[in-house]
Amino acid sequence: MSEPSGVVCPLCPLHCDDVMVNSDGSVQANGCEIAESAGSLVTQVARTDEAMLARIAARKQPIRVITSGVDLVAARQLVQWQSDGVIEVEIESDPSIQAIGTVTRRDGIVAATLSEVVTHADLVWLIGEVDPAWPRLEEKLRFESARSGATIDKRQVKRWERWTADFAGRMHHAIEHPDETEAGLEFQTWSQCFRDSSYAAIVIGPGAFDAEEAEMTAAMVARITRRRNESARCVCVTLDPAATLRSVHAWQTNESLNAVSVDDEIDSAPVIRLVGIGHQTSVDRSVDLQIGGRDPGVENAKAFMPASPWMNSMVIRGDGSVTLPLHTPTALSSDFPTAIEQLQKVLPESRTVVPNCSVS
Repeated sequence: MSEPSGVVCPLCPLHCDDVMVNSDGSVQANGCEIAESAGSLVTQVARTDEAMLARIAARKQPIRVITSGVDLVAARQLVQWQSDGVIEVEIESDPSIQAIGTVTRRDGIVAATLSEVVTHADLVWLIGEVDPAWPRLEEKLRFESARSGATIDKRQVKRWERWTADFAGRMHHAIEHPDETEAGLEFQTWSQCFRDSSYAAIVIGPGAFDAEEAEMTAAMVARITRRRNESARCVCVTLDPAATLRSVHAWQTNESLNAVSVDDEIDSAPVIRLVGIGHQTSVDRSVDLQIGGRDPGVENAKAFMPASPWMNSMVIRGDGSVTLPLHTPTALSSDFPTAIEQLQKVLPESRTVVPNCSVS
């Protein structure tokens, strides 16, 4: 029996580098449901509608492919196929992550990596569905803190399920006007903690803001961050599943990819969802074909093709801090097709060539 293989997890933008894959394909990741679901993904049964797949292959116009993020090899191929006019790639993003990215590009923000938060932050605000999306984030922060000698006992952590634009505005007002008492006890308490901190970190997770006012709320978070930096340090942190894809597309085209919110309606056909980094926590939407991930059922995907989550490639961690290698575990067969190889099967054969499906 072969020994377990240590690998970098490709399934969420945290990309934990201590995941173990056993010879039977099961995964050990300290209880992380996202990582430990990987072992059963390739054993799913495909559902194919030959007539629909034939229509996709015969389509003369670019085929719409949406994905929350992919590895380096897949990103290169997607960008190449888009340049060739075979597909049109869009990033499917959580509205809150998309909003904070939009505000950052438009207005600027003071950002940081997770490592910097571990080393310096004495106050951390977690907003949104941080634990479901990135199950091991807090564990990693604590472990890295202990290893680096940081004083974790002095770090205050506050969690909020969601901020509305009104809540963000009232929090900003309480921070800026500490002598006014009508804000309410919660605002007084946490605005005081914020003012007392020497290094505050605001972590934005999926679902952090109401979708209808996400950009307005994100702009207020950015304003709070910038204003605090006039007298102390404050940073805003998030993990972008599409960090690798965005970077590859920018390098090769000098342009930005279109983004579609998970709440947006899709009215063009055909649409293919390419499941990659971050889709495990995305809401379901109806598409013609889903490749990879968990079969969402016929109501959400007319056809489904399973794909291996393991590949020989590279990936950028969601905070943009480091590039990590991805490998097919030595205990497993590499016969299972990757998502990009499955996608090639349904695209027009005369227009698609995959020159190299690995990173050496």
